[in-house]
Amino acid sequence: MAFNEFIQRTCKKLGENNKPTYVVMAIAAVKGICRPLFTMMDTTESPETKKYTALREGLTEAIAIPAYWACGELAGKMAKRMFSDKGLAKRAEKNMMFIGVCAAALFVIPGVCSAVIKPMMDAIGLKAPDQKHAPKPAENPQLTVITPANNRLTKLTSPYTSMHAFQNRPQSGLRVGGL
Repeated sequence: MAFNEFIQRTCKKLGENNKPTYVVMAIAAVKGICRPLFTMMDTTESPETKKYTALREGLTEAIAIPAYWACGELAGKMAKRMFSDKGLAKRAEKNMMFIGVCAAALFVIPGVCSAVIKPMMDAIGLKAPDQKHAPKPAENPQLTVITPANNRLTKLTSPYTSMHAFQNRPQSGLRVGGL
């Protein structure tokens, strides 16, 4: 029974003293360690791609941890100032911390990462790997469309058309299977 009591006391303490900021910071720390490790273990990618991706993922989480902490704590302090009732203030503080952490994830971290990571990677000397296997877009794709008004073929040329463009077809006869 001693082990069960230990687990119950531990869970009770964690539940009473848990802040959303701490949980998200712990998740970011684990992601900051595991994602680069798993990226480096990938045998299908080139070494340059692995280094670049692993460092980028690690830097993102290194930026995320203090951003989560700062936004959560600032939002919690705002709640303490806004609510004078002690019981209400404690709940409001935790809720505002959660909102602060969400704001960090949605706005602060992507903004800081966009502004900081590329210059840091350039300063280190790592460039984004070339996209050797990416398909090249067609220079002048054409889309054939039958207009319903006069049933004439029209060839449209646009840089925005793709190989899988939808074609209008006159609807006549029984069609099974959709095409």
